[in-house]
Amino acid sequence: MKKSTTVIHFINDISFLIDKGTCYSIDEVNEHLEKKDVIDWLEAEFPFGSDNGIDFSMFGVAERKFLHDELESFWSAYVGQENRKWGIENNGLCILIGWSLGILQDIIRDKNDEML
Repeated sequence: MKKSTTVIHFINDISFLIDKGTCYSIDEVNEHLEKKDVIDWLEAEFPFGSDNGIDFSMFGVAERKFLHDELESFWSAYVGQENRKWGIENNGLCILIGWSLGILQDIIRDKNDEML
């Protein structure tokens, strides 16, 4: 899967959770960003086939590593600045969208949208 496609699918999945009213603190999301297990965590929280389940099966090892590495990079650069820089203070899932859009912007700027 292309890098951009991976990020877009991830943003859509997070948007689905927010639309369903799912909310996690920024601290809890930051904990998973630091551990680089965001997809694994959300996959366990929202198993496919349950009412609010998400199908993360399209995210193979390469896609998960790419997303976790890129999100952790944003986390390490901006942790603690979620409100000041992005205006996000209530739902940590929103910072995942913001930082994922940043990843997408980097892909477009660098024209580095290769297959994973």
